[in-house]
Amino acid sequence: MYTQGVVRKQLYLREDQDALLKQRARELGVSEAEVVRRALDRFLASPEEDQRAPEEAVLRFLDLAEEVQKHHRFPEGWHFRREEVYQERGRVKP
Repeated sequence: MYTQGVVRKQLYLREDQDALLKQRARELGVSEAEVVRRALDRFLASPEEDQRAPEEAVLRFLDLAEEVQKHHRFPEGWHFRREEVYQERGRVKP
């Protein structure tokens, strides 16, 4: 246990985060606090743009989808039928 050079912090986690944290700590054979410290080290070491990358990727995708939607229209009365897609691929519907 740490006695010097550390600061005690208290935080609130969602129940799903708590369960995943406990699971990861068991898998790694370390304390939950150590998992949090490692995650925090990794987060703080990343450039800010890396931290925003997933959000920016989603926004770019949505922009692209909006642009495609402006220029592409499905034929009048067209409907997506999942069963047909499964049949075309030779798969059984789940």
